[in-house]
Amino acid sequence: MAAAAHPGGRLNGKTAIVTGAASGIGLATLERFVAEGARVVFCDLAPAQGREMQARIGAAASRLHHSRRSEGGPNDGYAIAARLGAAAHFVPADVTDPKSLAGVIDHARRHFGGLDILVNNAGVGGGEGSVEACSEEIFDRTIAVNLRAPWMAMKLVFPLLRERGGGSIITTSSISALLGMPGQGAYGASKAAVLQLTRVAAMEGAKDFIRVNAVCPGGILTPIIYDTPLLDRPTDISLVANALAKAQPIPRAGLPVDIANAILWLASDESSFVTGQAIAIDGGLTAEFGSEYRLRPAIKE
Repeated sequence: MAAAAHPGGRLNGKTAIVTGAASGIGLATLERFVAEGARVVFCDLAPAQGREMQARIGAAASRLHHSRRSEGGPNDGYAIAARLGAAAHFVPADVTDPKSLAGVIDHARRHFGGLDILVNNAGVGGGEGSVEACSEEIFDRTIAVNLRAPWMAMKLVFPLLRERGGGSIITTSSISALLGMPGQGAYGASKAAVLQLTRVAAMEGAKDFIRVNAVCPGGILTPIIYDTPLLDRPTDISLVANALAKAQPIPRAGLPVDIANAILWLASDESSFVTGQAIAIDGGLTAEFGSEYRLRPAIKE
């Protein structure tokens, strides 16, 4: 069943691209965009591509990508497009391949006449181990997906956004870009670099009304956490939700829609004077002085 657009939707008449949109934050963003009147070209690895990746990039690097997704299942891009209707077009793609990424962007141009919004959401990693333990293959693949691909996408879409008289680019970073998290050297470095890329691109695009911003999610209940491909089987989602609720000042797990709502605002004209920013959406985690004060037993007077 197609998602119904709201009358007077906040993205009516706009065309967007969302990468990594078959699950988690990307899927929630895709659904919000379609509901708000946007036409969206979205990409991700199709289930068959995930299984074929090992032969192409090697066993170590391919472990960063989901391989348990089933054809026709909830994380199959083709099934998602069929559910959302004509406003959502799925183009299977590996965002690290320039030709594949260019094909996604060209699809938006050919089918919808141009582009207004780019959401660089595709990402991998988050638990590669210590700086000592992380392999070169894992480090290189993490940088390729999380940093090089957003850079290449920006490079390719700038001319299209300029033709439209402006537009909005939003990249998914992480609070790992803001905090020193052990075991996340590659992931944190890639997400921190995205923030500087965001600032530079914002300054370069400002004269053409091209806005460039980033979001920094905290502990969000997404498959990259509870169904990480780095483990052989998914983790009980309720256990993950409870752990996240205790890790952040607002006592609940963050949800994909929490991030999607912020991305929607940055994509809309409501944020037309906002550029070069990194917005933390983390239940207050990065503002907290020390969790020991929050978690210690209450002192009885």
